[in-house]
Formats: sequence, C-alpha cells, structure tokens
Amino acid sequence: AEAAGIEDGAWVWLVSPHGRVKAPVRIMQGVNAHTVWTWNAIGKRRGAWNLDPEASEATKGFLLNHLIEDRLPRDPNGERRSNSDPITGQAAWYDLRVRLEPVAAVEARAIAPEFPGLATPPGLARRPRLSRYGANERARK
Repeated sequence: AEAAGIEDGAWVWLVSPHGRVKAPVRIMQGVNAHTVWTWNAIGKRRGAWNLDPEASEATKGFLLNHLIEDRLPRDPNGERRSNSDPITGQAAWYDLRVRLEPVAAVEARAIAPEFPGLATPPGLARRPRLSRYGANERARK
C-alpha cells in the first residue's frame, strides 16, 4: 500500500485478470508487504439472510469471488478442473494475484460490484430489530 501511495481508510479497486471489486483499505503491520488480506465472505447482497438492506454486510462487505476464475486453465489433456480447494470446495483465493488501484476522487465511496436487493420471501418472519441469538442460553449459565 505504501509503495502505491495508498493510505489507511482509502478506497481501492482490487483487480485480477478475471474481474474487480471496490473496497476500503485498512493497513496493518502484521501482513506481508506483498499480501492483501481480507475477511472474505462477509459481503452479502442487500436483503440476503433476512438482513436489513443497510446492514454493514451489504454496504461495507464484499466478496473476492468476483476476482476468481472458477476454472483452472486446460491441462495437457484439454480438461479444465475447478479452481477450488479439493477438500472444502472453497474458491481458490489463497493464490490469487491482484493489483491495487486507488479509487478516483469522482468515484463513489461504496462497494462494487453491487447488485439489486433481494425481496423478502413470502412467509418469512419479519427480521428482528435486534438479534438476541443465544441470549437465553447465555442467561442460564
């Protein structure tokens, strides 16, 4: 980040040969200078998981999936295999190479790509204003 002139809190495009995402940056000393670390899978589409459309997961979270090719290049036999961990099936983010590009001053400071929100499915209970998941169990201890 320092070499690219990117400061803590700045917005950047993470660019791979497959795609790009826009997200804010947090700089820390505990990460190799050639590594971009993310808390992947925190991003959710607005309305997904019955979350409030303005939840941080929808407004600040993002997925690396948009950067990852889902298939490896063809092997010598012409076959294309999944670009994923063979045990878990998790997308192969661990060897993904990206380039950081500062977001232009005229661009919105918002995650990208962003997709239209999902409607609440019929019959789904109204989301609580405050989640108290596990509160009864903790109260018993």
